[in-house]
Amino acid sequence: MHHNRTILPVIIGILIGALLCTGCLASEEPVVPQVANSETASPELAWITTSMTNVATGERFTIKDLVELGKPVIIHSFAIWCPGCSMQLLESTKLQTAYPDSYTVIALDVDPNDNLDKVKRHQESNKFKGIFAATPTDATRSLINAYGPGFIQSIPQTIIICGKTATYLEDGVFSADTLKRAADELCS
Repeated sequence: MHHNRTILPVIIGILIGALLCTGCLASEEPVVPQVANSETASPELAWITTSMTNVATGERFTIKDLVELGKPVIIHSFAIWCPGCSMQLLESTKLQTAYPDSYTVIALDVDPNDNLDKVKRHQESNKFKGIFAATPTDATRSLINAYGPGFIQSIPQTIIICGKTATYLEDGVFSADTLKRAADELCS
């Protein structure tokens, strides 16, 4: 009986570790990610025009306003509990460190259980760069309508906006170099 009590926590620990690692393991990424969908980033799309709060500054913004600044906008969906998402946000931080004025990165927390304070603590504790927001319900619904339920079920997801074109890349974690190549190719 004592043997069963010690082995059960070990088995549970191994299973939890394996589950967490599945989000961290990625196959070799392509030179430039596959484009899953491309559309006109029209103002009618709620996710483009919904007012959101930058958790670091408290300032309100819309993705449309940031796109109009003229730089490529890289958007990632994430949740604070997602290890793959944190890996992606780390890669985007590397991109912004290497090219501080070249790209605007927006991280949209799509977990309805997260709030501005949780997202802000996550950004600060991990020293992630970029604009972070807890995505309002209307914007999340609009993203699901545009890109399907996988946009919030299989995170991280990435969208790159250049001018009036929003390009939805395949899901997964992309290195800083891959993001740069994809944005440069899509925005040239």
